[in-house]
Amino acid sequence: MARGTWIYDAETQTVMAKADYLALKATRAPRCRSALSAPLVIGAMPALKCMADGQYYDDKRSYQKAVARAGCEVVGFDKNWTDYVKPTYDEKAHEADIVADVKKSLQQLNSL
Repeated sequence: MARGTWIYDAETQTVMAKADYLALKATRAPRCRSALSAPLVIGAMPALKCMADGQYYDDKRSYQKAVARAGCEVVGFDKNWTDYVKPTYDEKAHEADIVADVKKSLQQLNSL
């Protein structure tokens, strides 16, 4: 035997070169339309209310058309959206409250 990769074929019960085995395997298998295991199916989206006109749309294309008619644009998800939203409470005051509560708790524990 020459050097290389050899594969045992159970159907023919012989040892053959890898390239020969792959060619034989390709002729045995039925021809598929795609290399994917299943076709890509995009399901319908749930009804979405367009804030521009107040209508509900259940497919992306009609929703995007309605938004465009209103002169707006659909944009992707912004990872830093929290940078543009004001917090509903003052974070520094909240931290000060926590510090005060911890100090008070320690004083109460030390007094026992």
